[in-house]
Amino acid sequence: MNISVNQSLYPINYLINESDSKIKNDGSVAIIMRTKNRPILLTRAIESVLQQSYPFWHLYLINDGGDAEVVNNLIEYNLPYLKDKITIIHNPLSLGMEAASNCGFNIANEEYIVIHDDDDSWHHNFLLDTVNYLNSNSTAVAVATNCLVIHEEIHGDVVKQIHVESWPHWQNTIDISFLIRHNFTPPISLLIRMKVAKQIGKFNENLPVLGDWDYNLRLFRIGEIHTINKVLAFYHLRPSSQNIYSNSIVAGENLHKTYNIKYRNSLVRKALLENSGNFGIIHIIINEMDKKTIELTNKINELNHKINDIQGNVWYLRRKSFPLKKIAAKIRDTIRKWKKK
Repeated sequence: MNISVNQSLYPINYLINESDSKIKNDGSVAIIMRTKNRPILLTRAIESVLQQSYPFWHLYLINDGGDAEVVNNLIEYNLPYLKDKITIIHNPLSLGMEAASNCGFNIANEEYIVIHDDDDSWHHNFLLDTVNYLNSNSTAVAVATNCLVIHEEIHGDVVKQIHVESWPHWQNTIDISFLIRHNFTPPISLLIRMKVAKQIGKFNENLPVLGDWDYNLRLFRIGEIHTINKVLAFYHLRPSSQNIYSNSIVAGENLHKTYNIKYRNSLVRKALLENSGNFGIIHIIINEMDKKTIELTNKINELNHKINDIQGNVWYLRRKSFPLKKIAAKIRDTIRKWKKK
């Protein structure tokens, strides 16, 4: 029971099969975009793709249980620009974020792959710079660009930008000590080699949230994730929205907290099931953390004692200086009287 549950939260990668040998080697990019009843945002997302200076891409648009007519009308409007560069999949019922992504992942065979959520957007050179980077750096399994976090609100059919901030988890070099604590990048910023993606396997449909973090950790096992410190992607947030336009990280805050614990537990459980000797490693790490905590606590206590001593000395000096102040006041009063004479 424990093994099956653990594997569902953290799948084991598999070897590339025969169908994966059909992956292209022509610099093409598979763009996976999932949507559901958010036409205002979907319009912006499609424009973001169409405005790319890099032309060799194919858009896999997955309508995950939303109104098919609305999506079809929007595509029909952009058809002169999309032509044969789009594949539309209409799911009669919503399958969820990761399962929707897999609908496109299962049939895509381009050289590279990227997830473009329907509420995010790109700089027009995102694909150009990321594809060129991977073409020039064969050791990188993927490359992430820096991005901006754009806070916005939706009023009717208008998207209003509130303020912009830098992505808080940016790292010039991705190392496991950081990645195991934080997801270093949103999907909109990350271009992946398709051969590596196929080796890792599908997006984890058992995770209603944190699927991108899970995928990045699995990606890290295969090789190095490089970075480009240029703002080429835009991660849009709508903290005040509590409807179809809300972000999963905002609307599902409690779900994120729950699965954050479950997912971390699954990682440790997998390590222990594979090698019981990992218990010793965990004990050593925890013991070292406890030592550091005790050392830090002792230093804080020492500083508090010193602060108390200083405060006590200040109070003592003030008390001792009080008679001197009275004498000085009398002298000043005497001098004023003498001057008046």
